[in-house]
Amino acid sequence: MSTKTQEFLTIKRGYDFSKWLLQHTGKFPKSYRFSVAAKLENASLDFIELTSVANMRKEKLPLLKQADEALAKLRLLFRLSYEMRFINLQSYEHGSKLMNEMGRLLGGWIKNPGAAPAV
Repeated sequence: MSTKTQEFLTIKRGYDFSKWLLQHTGKFPKSYRFSVAAKLENASLDFIELTSVANMRKEKLPLLKQADEALAKLRLLFRLSYEMRFINLQSYEHGSKLMNEMGRLLGGWIKNPGAAPAV
């Protein structure tokens, strides 16, 4: 897979995950919507923001590492949401697969951050 394709896919997978996640966080119990759900949404949106900005910058690595941190937060909060029964097993498995793919793509991009930006 070319680096440009990998960069684009990283952003696209993050975007698709965010769309999917936003449909689920609205169903969280009201008492957790402004804490756990908001943090989940923010981590997801941070990921797509950081990867899309990194795509336009010459110095990508600092932003990609921040995106990796956002993904780690996202995984932790997503697991908490499952354990608190805010999401069901099927949604947890689906979301975990999506985040694993995002992590693989991001890891490949971090290994080769200096490639030309994908437009």
